[in-house]
Amino acid sequence: MDNSLTAKEICNLLDLEPNRVKEVYSNIEKIAKIVRKKGLELMVMYPRCKNCGFEFSKIKASKCPRCKSERIEDARFMIR
Repeated sequence: MDNSLTAKEICNLLDLEPNRVKEVYSNIEKIAKIVRKKGLELMVMYPRCKNCGFEFSKIKASKCPRCKSERIEDARFMIR
Protein backbone atom coordinates (compact mmCIF):
# COMPACT_ATOMS: atom_id res chain seq x y z
CA MET A 1 0.00 0.00 0.00
CA ASP A 2 1.49 3.32 -1.02
CA ASN A 3 1.35 6.13 1.54
CA SER A 4 0.10 3.79 4.25
CA LEU A 5 0.83 4.39 7.93
CA THR A 6 1.01 2.25 11.04
CA ALA A 7 -0.72 3.35 14.25
CA LYS A 8 2.70 4.36 15.61
CA GLU A 9 3.38 6.49 12.53
CA ILE A 10 -0.05 8.13 12.88
CA CYS A 11 0.84 9.05 16.48
CA ASN A 12 4.14 10.54 15.33
CA LEU A 13 2.44 12.48 12.54
CA LEU A 14 -0.10 13.93 14.98
CA ASP A 15 2.55 14.63 17.65
CA LEU A 16 0.86 12.24 20.08
CA GLU A 17 2.71 10.43 22.84
CA PRO A 18 3.75 6.87 21.84
CA ASN A 19 1.57 5.43 24.62
CA ARG A 20 -1.52 6.70 22.76
CA VAL A 21 -1.21 4.05 20.02
CA LYS A 22 -4.02 2.10 21.71
CA GLU A 23 -6.31 5.09 21.16
CA VAL A 24 -5.59 5.01 17.42
CA TYR A 25 -6.57 1.33 17.29
CA SER A 26 -9.70 1.84 19.41
CA ASN A 27 -10.89 4.74 17.22
CA ILE A 28 -10.18 3.21 13.81
CA GLU A 29 -13.85 2.22 13.29
CA LYS A 30 -14.97 5.79 14.04
CA ILE A 31 -12.34 7.09 11.63
CA ALA A 32 -13.63 4.72 8.93
CA LYS A 33 -17.19 6.06 9.35
CA ILE A 34 -16.03 9.68 9.10
CA VAL A 35 -13.97 8.88 6.02
CA ARG A 36 -16.95 7.11 4.34
CA LYS A 37 -19.17 10.16 4.93
CA LYS A 38 -16.61 12.20 3.02
CA GLY A 39 -16.79 9.80 0.07
CA LEU A 40 -13.42 8.22 0.80
CA GLU A 41 -12.36 4.79 2.00
CA LEU A 42 -10.12 3.62 4.84
CA MET A 43 -7.98 0.79 3.52
CA VAL A 44 -6.50 -1.65 6.05
CA MET A 45 -3.57 -3.98 5.49
CA TYR A 46 -3.85 -6.44 8.36
CA PRO A 47 -0.84 -7.56 10.42
CA ARG A 48 1.31 -10.30 8.95
CA CYS A 49 3.81 -12.71 10.50
CA LYS A 50 7.32 -11.92 9.28
CA ASN A 51 8.34 -15.59 9.68
CA CYS A 52 5.63 -17.57 7.90
CA GLY A 53 3.49 -14.90 6.19
CA PHE A 54 0.29 -15.67 8.13
CA GLU A 55 -2.17 -12.77 7.72
CA PHE A 56 -4.23 -11.87 10.78
CA SER A 57 -7.92 -10.94 10.54
CA LYS A 58 -7.77 -8.32 13.33
CA ILE A 59 -5.78 -5.07 13.33
CA LYS A 60 -3.88 -5.92 16.52
CA ALA A 61 -1.75 -9.04 16.80
CA SER A 62 1.02 -10.16 19.11
CA LYS A 63 1.84 -13.80 18.36
CA CYS A 64 1.40 -15.94 15.24
CA PRO A 65 -0.99 -18.86 15.77
CA ARG A 66 0.72 -20.83 13.00
CA CYS A 67 4.45 -20.62 13.89
CA LYS A 68 4.24 -18.93 17.34
CA SER A 69 6.59 -16.13 16.24
CA GLU A 70 6.28 -12.69 17.79
CA ARG A 71 7.85 -11.02 14.73
CA ILE A 72 4.64 -9.36 13.55
CA GLU A 73 4.42 -6.60 10.95
CA ASP A 74 2.03 -3.90 12.23
CA ALA A 75 -1.30 -3.19 10.53
CA ARG A 76 -1.13 -0.33 8.03
CA PHE A 77 -3.86 2.19 7.18
CA MET A 78 -4.48 4.39 4.16
CA ILE A 79 -7.26 6.80 3.21
CA ARG A 80 -8.14 7.11 -0.46
